[in-house]
Amino acid sequence: MDSERTTLEHFLAVKYPGLTAERNKGGAIIIRGVVCSEGNWRRLKLYLPHHPALVGFQLYVQEQLEYKCYTGSNLQVKTDWLLEDLLSHLPKLLPAKESISSLSDAQPTSNIYADILAMHRPHEYRLQMDADCSRIRFSQFPDFEQHYLELELPTMRLLEHSLPDCVPLGDMLAKSARTLSDALNLFRKLLEDLRPFYDNFMDIDVLCHVLQPSPITTKDNTRVFPLKERVYLKVTIGDPFASIASMALKIIGPTEEVARLRQVLSDGLGNWDSELDMHKNLLRIFDLCYFPMPDWNEAHKPEQEQEQEQHCNICFVYRLDSGAVPIVSCDNARCVLKCHAACLEEWFKTQLDGKTFLDVSFGLCPYCKAKLSTSFAALLDAA
Repeated sequence: MDSERTTLEHFLAVKYPGLTAERNKGGAIIIRGVVCSEGNWRRLKLYLPHHPALVGFQLYVQEQLEYKCYTGSNLQVKTDWLLEDLLSHLPKLLPAKESISSLSDAQPTSNIYADILAMHRPHEYRLQMDADCSRIRFSQFPDFEQHYLELELPTMRLLEHSLPDCVPLGDMLAKSARTLSDALNLFRKLLEDLRPFYDNFMDIDVLCHVLQPSPITTKDNTRVFPLKERVYLKVTIGDPFASIASMALKIIGPTEEVARLRQVLSDGLGNWDSELDMHKNLLRIFDLCYFPMPDWNEAHKPEQEQEQEQHCNICFVYRLDSGAVPIVSCDNARCVLKCHAACLEEWFKTQLDGKTFLDVSFGLCPYCKAKLSTSFAALLDAA
């Protein structure tokens, strides 16, 4: 049954990309979508209880705003015809009336469904439409397999996409995409323009223990990962089209160590090597062979056991709903405190000696009572 459906889906994708097929609970094949018959575009629903034979078929074709039903009694089909025969003979079997061009907001000389048929290129990307032909999705682009673009039909309004959240794709499409082809070409050009952005993060994602975001997606423009014990580096690319020029780096950790490493970072940025990617440059700046990497042995431990070993010492949870993990530690090198920035801020609020001045919170460590002062603007941004 699965091979039969796969064969049918392949046949429709090659010859009638506007149609989709599914099997209902009773076992009948249901085909629906749009099909072109001699230049006339029609929306149809076809029920085949005995696919591929046409015995007992019901064909519903939209004419104006209503569906007209055709069966073997009012449609001249031959007894030995199969599905392929019916679809290929539709131009002669049905009245020559165009049924859906008026539904499109395109110019009178253009039909968006004709554009879709012309854009069906399985070797360049995957094209999908929903059963109502109201959404179209492009995905599985060469070199960019995780990316996708989804638009509403026939308005071409942006529904979903895989580019970074800071890219104003909706505005860009509204200003420059007159046709579906324009929208796809713009998206593919943006993918090429964003190649350096994704390449710069690639080694960090593979070779560093990235704590946030989790999971990493194509829409994220920030990474937080360990620089050394109790010290973390936050890398943000503000403009994905100018990766290095818009790069912002924040060091999070004990006050004295952060101050020292900020000076190291400041000195090292002046010797940035444009021939190397971001990961290699950061290693050079901090004079490291590698950044701390995930403990692959952890993968064999139960998830609950892993989180218990790394949980926040205030809320006893590892990852908050916001995605934040415990990255704040005490300035006292002997203290074992590790907690979420938000939890420590809440702790300070409950203490009589806790204070906040210019977005910096002051208080005592819940464990060793050492004085703490941390810039929560930087820490909470990292969450």
